[in-house]
Amino acid sequence: MRPESTRRRSPAPLPPGSDAAAVQALLSVSRDALLLVRHADRCIVAASPSAERLYGMRADTLCRQRYDDLVTDPGASDDLFERHREHVPLRYHRRADGSRFPVEIAIHWTPGPPDEGGELGYFRVHDLSRSEEDERRLRAAQAGYQAIFRAAPFPVLLLDRRGSVTDANEAALALYRHSSATLIGQPVAQLLQDGRSALRWYRAAHSRLPPALHRRCDGSSFLAEVEVSLLRQSAQVHAVAVVHDVTEAHDLLERVRASEARWRFALEGHGDVLWEWDLPRQRMQVSGELGEAAASPPGLLDVSPQQWFDRLNPTDRPRVYRALQAHLRGETPQIDVEARLQTRRRGERWVWLRGRVLERAGDGRALRLLGSARDIHEHKQLAEELTRWREQVLHTSRITSMGEMAATLAHELNQPLTAIRNFSAAALRRLDAAGGQLDPQALRPALQPIADEAMRAGRILHHIHAFARKGRVQFETLSINELVAGFQRFAEMQAGRAGVHIDLALTTGLPPVQADRVLTEQLLFNLVRNGFEAMGVVTVPPPGEPPPPPPDAELRITIGTALGDDGQVQVSVADRGRGLPADLQGDIYAPFVSSKRDGLGMGLAICRSIVESHHGHLWASPNPGGGSVFHFSLPAAPVTGPVPTAAPPPPTPTVEPPPSPRRRRAVTAATPRPPSPPPAQETSDAPRPTPRLRRR
Repeated sequence: MRPESTRRRSPAPLPPGSDAAAVQALLSVSRDALLLVRHADRCIVAASPSAERLYGMRADTLCRQRYDDLVTDPGASDDLFERHREHVPLRYHRRADGSRFPVEIAIHWTPGPPDEGGELGYFRVHDLSRSEEDERRLRAAQAGYQAIFRAAPFPVLLLDRRGSVTDANEAALALYRHSSATLIGQPVAQLLQDGRSALRWYRAAHSRLPPALHRRCDGSSFLAEVEVSLLRQSAQVHAVAVVHDVTEAHDLLERVRASEARWRFALEGHGDVLWEWDLPRQRMQVSGELGEAAASPPGLLDVSPQQWFDRLNPTDRPRVYRALQAHLRGETPQIDVEARLQTRRRGERWVWLRGRVLERAGDGRALRLLGSARDIHEHKQLAEELTRWREQVLHTSRITSMGEMAATLAHELNQPLTAIRNFSAAALRRLDAAGGQLDPQALRPALQPIADEAMRAGRILHHIHAFARKGRVQFETLSINELVAGFQRFAEMQAGRAGVHIDLALTTGLPPVQADRVLTEQLLFNLVRNGFEAMGVVTVPPPGEPPPPPPDAELRITIGTALGDDGQVQVSVADRGRGLPADLQGDIYAPFVSSKRDGLGMGLAICRSIVESHHGHLWASPNPGGGSVFHFSLPAAPVTGPVPTAAPPPPTPTVEPPPSPRRRRAVTAATPRPPSPPPAQETSDAPRPTPRLRRR
């Protein structure tokens, strides 16, 4: 508000002879800034209250000034008074504080008293400060709009009411391959393959038009979507059109759809069922029933995940749930599990479930799963049938091996039976000679060998029975060194008759293995027998006949143990035979492939089957001293006790040099051979060791 003194003061005295009351009333009620200026000397003789507020001066102060004192360019006022200008569009005046502001002036000249300078001018001063600020903002907004319009990365067209292009940014010129001169003023219908579709651009205030073909300047076409916004308040620009080139996106979408159709056809043709799981909404979409995809209706079926889990076999549900949780936590690259699923028409079937997370939230939470379910029921039944046949083949192989060992077994059992007969006859003669007065303690030297030999015969029979028994693979935790040492005593029954030495090179400190004892012994037996045949020892002489004369080179098979680089325990069987044929290097493990004239080719195939059933590996290499070395690995048993903080490195396996011809077997390089475990029916009495003789 203006000061009280300003609002209540009296206006400056008007010149004598004028209608002072009328002029005073005009100045008082005028809402415009009015100045009464004398033409002769350009002095201000009166001012309205609005003029006081505009210039920040009181009327008496204004009346002591000339008009030239209010303008910033006094030279420009000469033209105003000399030509009696009645309208001055733009001038800059000065306020009392020295600031300048734009004004527009309307002047009315009237005659005045001749003695007071004559003519008077009524100046209506209009403040243009707000208009100038609005105009400045408008220019800035237009400049910003033009900058955004020109630099926009997407094509933009400005259209008038007739549908002609009034402006286009650089992206639009590049898209249509036009210049500004050729594009501006052109009807938008000429830019479309179907010009009649341009009418749809003006039907709504804002519309998004479907993809349509547009034409470039060179005649080529492209697919584009258009967003149109109508500006009804603008005279020059009636519509703004944003053009999106979707040619590549449309082609990519078509390729994706075609690829998805081929993928779906391939999977459904194979009998697979596709499923997609929306985890936040707990909904699944399934392509059909297992084995019934061709009969299922087209499209996807919406099901609940709980419905699928309810159809799983209760025994398999925990395994499927663990596989799912492990993948959702990122521990496994995908879901890969086999389970039994109840189908609607075919009963319970074995299925192979696979899936992978396709979308995750920002915090890593899984949002969408995609996968397939394949019917593998027939494959599962076939695998079980093959397993049964393999067990039958292994059992048949063991029985065949036992037939080959029958002669040697009879000879070995003949020794303890003959000893029992002789010792019992001696005891009876001593009883007869004593006439019933013999001390019982005197019979112990004759009876103890009988018990020892009977235990020995029982142990031989028990081991042969366990070897020939048919059954499933029974994994147990074994010491490989003890198993090899026990097998050596078992195999020497045939090796001794053939004149072959079996040496051991065992490494101490090996971890226990998880293996089937009988199958592992059969594996060793097959490899050792291969060594016999490779060294020319094909048959074993029957009991009562002398062994064949020794060959020029000593026959020797070495069984060694070591720790592999992968943590598995390795066993090697080395012979000094003729080696592997060069033409059968890659096929020695194939069934019915043999280097022997009358061989069936099943020995090494059975060996590989046994090793693979133990999740191991079988391979062969040349023996540096001549012959071949067969290696196989067995997995180490899991550690159940506390894990030590530090363990010494495993010792380096050492192999003794070949023994002299006078020695029956080589002593193990690392540890003495442990005794063979007694059968279940034996007592605690230890058997007396039987002397072993070198046969020539």
